Amino acid sequence: MDYQRKGSRLDMEIVTQTAEHPKSSDSTSAIYNQWRADIRANRRDPKAIFVMTTLRFTKLLMGNGPSYRKVSIPAQLAYRFMTEFILGLEIRPKTRIGGGLTIFHGYGLVVHDHCIIGDNVTLRNGVTIGQANPGGGVPTIGDRVQIGANASIIGQISVGTNSVIGAGSVVVKNVPANCVAAGNPARIIRTNREETTRTS
Repeated sequence: MDYQRKGSRLDMEIVTQTAEHPKSSDSTSAIYNQWRADIRANRRDPKAIFVMTTLRFTKLLMGNGPSYRKVSIPAQLAYRFMTEFILGLEIRPKTRIGGGLTIFHGYGLVVHDHCIIGDNVTLRNGVTIGQANPGGGVPTIGDRVQIGANASIIGQISVGTNSVIGAGSVVVKNVPANCVAAGNPARIIRTNREETTRTS
């Protein structure tokens, strides 16, 4: 996924789909490649493999048009019943998620369906990613972000590439790329200079 710098401060923007390229993230080949990356990321966790396989399959059935295909409705209902009522996590199929999502344990995991999550992100049990207030904006998570157990990331904020969010943190402000944030409210406690040099 692509990012931009604006001025002297880091503003992370995941480039949205344009009208000219409506299938660039939800095409069959893209979903298949994302699923393969998911399998590699969770190869020792059958529950995570099940969640990501059913999520990608449901997304494929839904299509990428302005409305869902009717054939996807049973799949959506089955997916939500299995994940939300049986497995105890909430990741809706329409959420934009890059390939290679790793899920550790997953119990109590909640991701708002308008969030955008980059490639190779790691989520752990009890993580909440969503609105600070009803009807408010939602977070954008960059590539290769590690999020610790029971962390909350809320509001219209961005978490930059290669960042780490500590367990139990409450993130309400932007986190630049290559940083470690922790606490309630979260603050930057370290910058990963090695990653900064490698990605600059």
